Amino acid sequence: MANVIIPFPFRKHTENQREMALEGTTLAEVLRTLLTKHAGLKVIHDQPGLLSIFINGKPITGDVEDWNEFTVSDSDEISLIIPIAGG
Repeated sequence: MANVIIPFPFRKHTENQREMALEGTTLAEVLRTLLTKHAGLKVIHDQPGLLSIFINGKPITGDVEDWNEFTVSDSDEISLIIPIAGG
């Protein structure tokens, strides 16, 4: 199971869990599992531009449709990061 890191603002939808191990062989499957368990995180799918996604520190690019292209294994870490801009 891939380990998914949840950003602080979304933890209210995951019973305050910082991270969780989820099943799936692609990024799309892992995120689908996450959304099935925690429906409040539907924004990840509906507004993917709200997050930056990294697998083992490598940024993932593309649209939701491209998430099936990224394979994951049990040792992978998926980080969901909320981009911050300032000035």
